[in-house]
Formats: sequence, C-alpha cells, structure tokens
Amino acid sequence: MKKLFTSVIVFLTVVSVYAQQEPHFAFYTFNQQFYNPAFVGSRNTGSFTALHRSQWLGFDGAPTTQILSFQTPIMKSRAGIGGSVSRYQIGFSYDWFASTAYSYNIKLTKDLDLRVGLQATLEYMAFEFGSRDVVTVSQNDPALSEGEFSSKYVGNVGAGMYLTYKDLFYFGGSSPQIYPNQIGFDEFTLKTAEAFPHRYLNAGAILPINDQLELMPNIMIKWVDQAPLDADINFNVRYLDRIMGGLNYRVGGNKNGDSLGLLFYFQANQKIGAGLAYELTISDIKKYESGTVELVVRYDLRDEKTNLENPRFFKKQ
Repeated sequence: MKKLFTSVIVFLTVVSVYAQQEPHFAFYTFNQQFYNPAFVGSRNTGSFTALHRSQWLGFDGAPTTQILSFQTPIMKSRAGIGGSVSRYQIGFSYDWFASTAYSYNIKLTKDLDLRVGLQATLEYMAFEFGSRDVVTVSQNDPALSEGEFSSKYVGNVGAGMYLTYKDLFYFGGSSPQIYPNQIGFDEFTLKTAEAFPHRYLNAGAILPINDQLELMPNIMIKWVDQAPLDADINFNVRYLDRIMGGLNYRVGGNKNGDSLGLLFYFQANQKIGAGLAYELTISDIKKYESGTVELVVRYDLRDEKTNLENPRFFKKQ
C-alpha cells in the first residue's frame, strides 16, 4: 500500500506558492457556478447540482471533492442568485468552502446577453497533524506548533462575466477569488504558504447537425501567477436532447498532458439528469493510481409542461 507520506509530499507541492491550487473537474460545464458567479440565473430555471469526484483511485490520501450548489433567476430573469458548499480533502487536510453569488443580465441586443456577477466566499481549512499515518520529518517545524490539529478561516470576493448569443455560443471570464490568501499555519516566519487568485476563460458552442444530433465543443483556460497554464478541451455529442457523450483532454502534467476523460450524461426527464465520467491519467503519476471517477446529478425546478432546455449552458428565449 502506498504510504500516506507520499500524498503529504504531493499536498505540500499543491499548496506551495508556485502551484495550481483549485481542483479540476471533468464536468466543469455542469459546474460553471464554481468558477464564475455570473453564471447564476442564466439557465432560466432554478436548479440544484451535486457533484462528487474521487481522484487517483488506489492512491492513499488522494484528493476527493464534493459540491452542492443552487442557482435561480429572479426579477423576471433580469438577475440571478446562487450559493454553494464544497468539501475538498487530500491526505490529512480538508477544506470547506462556501459562496454566495449574484448576477445581473444586460441585454446588449435582441440575441446578445451579457451577465456580470459578484460573489463572496468563506473557506475553512483544517489539518490533522496528529493522524497516525503522518510522518513528521522536522520536529521543530513552526507550522506544527499548535499541536495535533490546526485550522483557520479565510474570506475573499470574486467577479465574472458571461456572454451568450442566442442558444448557440457562450463566452465567460472570471476570478472566483480576487486577492491572495495566506493559507499557511506558520506565523513565525516572513514567508508562508499563499493561495494566488485563479483566472478562468471559457467558451463553447452548440452546433446542430440535424433534428436529432448536436455537437457541443467547449474549452476552459485556467491560469494562476507563477504556475503553468492549464486548459480543458471538451468535445460532446448530444442525441435527442437527452443523451450526451464526450471526450475531455486536460493540458498540464508532463509534455503529454494531464488526463484523457470519457463523459456520459443522461437527462431522464424534464427535471432530473445524471452523468458519470472517468479520467485516465497520462502524466507521470499514472504509475501509482488507477484513474479518476466523477459523478454529477442535477435537479431542475422547471414546470413539467415546459420544453426541455439545453441542460448545459443556455436559456430558451
């Protein structure tokens, strides 16, 4: 069995000053609220979304993530509100993250809408240094001075924009946390761990092939200061507005990229849909794990008599 000590080393790398700190998702298009507060209210119906991600299966202490979010339009769809709670764990550390968001829709033309959004966030971070699986290399580490358990709260604010053209194209840009947060537990040194703001650009389209098939390409670009550029490139095909399958490629890792993913989503009826994704790791860590699994479920509060809207990005006019 792989030692948890290895996962601790990975964790320390992830939260260092020069690393990407936010989690990745295969179903990022179903989870746009996590990245962009301007997305709330854009679907023209209230909805709940739940997501679970188990990364690097078979690797002790590997990351796991759970998210529960809600969003709804208000003021006759001129604005939107939403909130989310998420939990991220890796090794002996875990984070709870809560956010509230507001967006306002500016109708630029008959077919072109621009939403701008703001959010407030609160993060709770905890470390169980007293775990029996933890290997302490330095007994004099000031970060361990609080004993077997350490925790702290940090707050932040975020902003974003979301542009849509009809039901065909969208483009978004956001920074969920605008200013850096000190996330280290060592208050006795001049330099401690710091979480840099992340910026996201995403774009996508729905391209009808015929009355039954639609192509749904999309891309998300992610960057943070002093870390390599990351990107997710996704290509989906949807059949009869209900069955969707696709492939995802994540840039990063080594020269070959970080992962390849296979996605499937089924819209069971007007209100509920669910999806499953599996990612095959192609970076160097593939030697120590068996891939990543992700599950998403969404429940819409729409009227059963209304037409089924696009379950990914857009609202119906």
